[in-house]
Amino acid sequence: MTIAPRILLSLLLSGMSLSLPAQKPARQQSRSYALTGVILIDAGHDAPLRDQTVLVSGDSIADVFPDGARNLPDSIVLIRLHGKFLLPGLIDTHVHLATDPSGTDNRTATLDVLQRMLRSGITSVRDMAGDARILAGLSRDARVGDIPAPNIYFSALMAGPSFFKDPRTMASSRGGIAGGMPYMRAVADTTDLRQAIAEAKGTGATGIKLYANLGPELVARIVAEARRQGLLVWGHAWLDPAKPSDLIRAGVGSISHTPLLIHESPDSLPDLSALFSLMKKNNTLLDATMSAYRQWAQQDSSKAWYYYITKLYTAAAHRAGVKVCAGTDDDQQNFVQGEMELLVHDAGFSPKDAIIAATKYAAEALGIEKVCGTIEKGKKADLLVVTNNPLDHIENIRSVVLVTLAGRIYWKQD
Repeated sequence: MTIAPRILLSLLLSGMSLSLPAQKPARQQSRSYALTGVILIDAGHDAPLRDQTVLVSGDSIADVFPDGARNLPDSIVLIRLHGKFLLPGLIDTHVHLATDPSGTDNRTATLDVLQRMLRSGITSVRDMAGDARILAGLSRDARVGDIPAPNIYFSALMAGPSFFKDPRTMASSRGGIAGGMPYMRAVADTTDLRQAIAEAKGTGATGIKLYANLGPELVARIVAEARRQGLLVWGHAWLDPAKPSDLIRAGVGSISHTPLLIHESPDSLPDLSALFSLMKKNNTLLDATMSAYRQWAQQDSSKAWYYYITKLYTAAAHRAGVKVCAGTDDDQQNFVQGEMELLVHDAGFSPKDAIIAATKYAAEALGIEKVCGTIEKGKKADLLVVTNNPLDHIENIRSVVLVTLAGRIYWKQD
């Protein structure tokens, strides 16, 4: 006996012992359905909206309205989720998926990480430097549904020539020359930035990442040329010698690693209120990466001070009204849900603030806020459904029922 799609999904979610194929190909799934009975939580609403229906058509949200406000066609697939919580898909603004594709980041390991990320509720990531030859392929495969993975946005790295002695740059440039690759470029005052940035854009990168050993004048020139060519610019908060305020004034969109902010001043624990005001004025986001510094402190007790100042200044930036996005930078040891938990427990964020950090502000950091980050008609159907209320306890963000990416449904796997 054939069970109609609407009946099948209603039974499934009411506790019937029915199952769907764990790896059902995306192209075979229905791409027109309604999520009903959900409690909607996102940055666009001060309080949760109960008993909502979200219509998905193709890869986008076709409409959002209260349950029963409109008649639904009999042909539409109905997914009853009464009392479940619907959020925008989560975004990790700082991952490294392809530092060493021939070693730790081999394809088998990376595909496993990406699938686990997606099924945990992460629908987009920003890779902050790696082998763009690999990242471009992964990004394509994820976007068309050939692999179960979040959307991957990646950077092309630029730094002063001395940085490219770092062995990580050699691993990411295998088969070429570190510092001489279009995605891993040594730059100096004499560099033809128009050509270098055009080549970086040709790799498929969304933005330029400024890493180290760059002065303020060169930073300003890179930002201006990248903007002219339609690329975003991100950077480490301190580039030695360029200070955080130099990056902010130049127009860098997000700056990474909270402890680097102290290089704004020679003081050991400086007052950064003026810097935070400048960040607010210029709409510069802070990619705090608390997970990375917590991991560092756990591995080496002599590094505990770095996590102390990470907590101190991330909390201070948040109180000052700086937009903080959620990025991990711990080589995928913990996913962005762990960063959200640290923001709440160690930096004074409310659960709602942590959700905004991993959705709306994260989307802004990637330059995709017009299509992702909130639940609105016309935006991409990148969504997360959880059983328990994450506003009560941020850990409830892990109680996943299903995830949708561009309308494709991924059910929780035990």
